[in-house]
Amino acid sequence: MADALNTDPKHSAYVHTHGEPKASLVSNALAIVGFIIVIVIVLWGLFHIATLGMPWFSSLFGGGSQTITVEAPENVTSGTAFAITWKYSTSEQGTYAFLYQCKDVLHFQTAGAGGTLDTVPCGAAFTVATANNSLMVTPQLSGTTSTSVPLTIVFIPSATTSPQVQGNATVTVNPIAAATPAVVRPATTTPSVVTPVIPIAPVATGPTDLSVQILSVVPDGSGGAIATFDIGNEGLSSTSVYSFTAQLPTATGYLYQSPSQSSLAPGDHIVNTLRFSQAVSGIFSVVVDPTNSKNELSAANNYASQQISMPYVQQTYQTYPQQYSPYPYVY
Repeated sequence: MADALNTDPKHSAYVHTHGEPKASLVSNALAIVGFIIVIVIVLWGLFHIATLGMPWFSSLFGGGSQTITVEAPENVTSGTAFAITWKYSTSEQGTYAFLYQCKDVLHFQTAGAGGTLDTVPCGAAFTVATANNSLMVTPQLSGTTSTSVPLTIVFIPSATTSPQVQGNATVTVNPIAAATPAVVRPATTTPSVVTPVIPIAPVATGPTDLSVQILSVVPDGSGGAIATFDIGNEGLSSTSVYSFTAQLPTATGYLYQSPSQSSLAPGDHIVNTLRFSQAVSGIFSVVVDPTNSKNELSAANNYASQQISMPYVQQTYQTYPQQYSPYPYVY
């Protein structure tokens, strides 16, 4: 059957069929590659965020509670040495330090060079040079009642960005038991009259002994710090004129050298205060008689140091001279 052809221009029809375009193989490959690149970028971003937030998550979920396990006897006797041991496992490089709370009637000593006993300053980090995580100390109690004191072992990592870890143990120091006095019966004979002789107190002679202890190092709230330390004479004769140096943890590093200091009599102490600017986290240290010009009983107590941590302050540093503000007193 033949199709009729409509020749009427008013009723003519034009039919156009639209075919749906097919995606080319190259377009699909490019889309897949772009999708893979986006996934890689997202995964890298998540990994980077997790790396940056690892210390925060560690602190939030208990990772920052790591401590050193310190073991020491609960009760010790004055004048008798005992061992402090600790357990801590880390792959970081660093040093251990021993600290104890200051007590007026109590101090500790440890073996020094030549077999002598050197005094360990209280309230300051005393570096422990040991490879077996142990330290022998000897308590010296001047009071007549037992005294409890907390002992602290601190691990100071070499990397300044790593936190310090510490552990504590409490020890009770007992005085030396007094010997029971012998009973002496009075003589039955009449004693002869003896003219009393008033003894003359001997004049103490012998070497002097300068010592230094760091009392505190605290920020002053304006980007600086205030350090307070005690210098004393533990020897048997006056020190005569002496000097000291202080290494200040500042942005550029600074070694303070003191002028000549007045002589200290045996048993005298003087407290000094150093105020300095541009302070940063680091170690503050003091050396008394840095040239070793004095004939001392021991030079081991001529040095003291303490680790300080400064809060972050957003500021532009300028060059200012270091300041020394002494407010000493003798007691």
